[in-house]
Amino acid sequence: MNLLPYIDLFAHSEGMGKDTVAVCTIFPGDPIPAFSGRNFYSAGLSPSSLKDKNKNNEWLIIMEDALEFDHIIFVGPCGIDKDAVTGIDEQKRVFEAQAFMAEEYQKPLLINCGGFFSGIIEIHNKISPAQPWILHSYDGNVEATAVFLKRNFLFSFGERLLISEKELTETFSLIPYEKIFFETNEFKGDISNIYKKGSEIKNISPDEMVQIVWDNFNRLEKVSFNDLA
Repeated sequence: MNLLPYIDLFAHSEGMGKDTVAVCTIFPGDPIPAFSGRNFYSAGLSPSSLKDKNKNNEWLIIMEDALEFDHIIFVGPCGIDKDAVTGIDEQKRVFEAQAFMAEEYQKPLLINCGGFFSGIIEIHNKISPAQPWILHSYDGNVEATAVFLKRNFLFSFGERLLISEKELTETFSLIPYEKIFFETNEFKGDISNIYKKGSEIKNISPDEMVQIVWDNFNRLEKVSFNDLA
């Protein structure tokens, strides 16, 4: 039996129990809970949350203050979404600002692609980031995934993996172990179900998958068992 906790890379709830370490999202201006040893956070402006330029700039300033906290370990979620109300140019501007913050504060960037893969690649090429870029709730096809892999992106998979879509199964099979994460996002079930599905696709045991994701997470944010006590 595996004694390591599940890593939930993108969660909306902290009530996970002792078998899960979750990274929950914080919107700029939200209260930041004290660090308990297992409560990690990401702070950012997603495409769906954007308003006008002045308001976005105000939120970016507040967000930068939040990044001073050590247990806010990711910048994001941020990104470019073709279905968002805010125009693409403003989305790109705010995304790029957050990408530079990730570099300045040396925190990985958590990204919502929203079907606009080319825009993400364009800014990645422009910045050439040193920090990891993680695509959350990833559902890209094999061709898009190959482009991201060449640029050393990381990938987090959510409940859609459970549907057993042929295209997404092929995508997941393509991704090396060291680039894999899982998340609940808005999924109401247990994250262990997503781990189990991923392990079935990769033909390994669920315990092996838990170990793999634990190791991947610790390359981003070192966590000890003492921290989790």
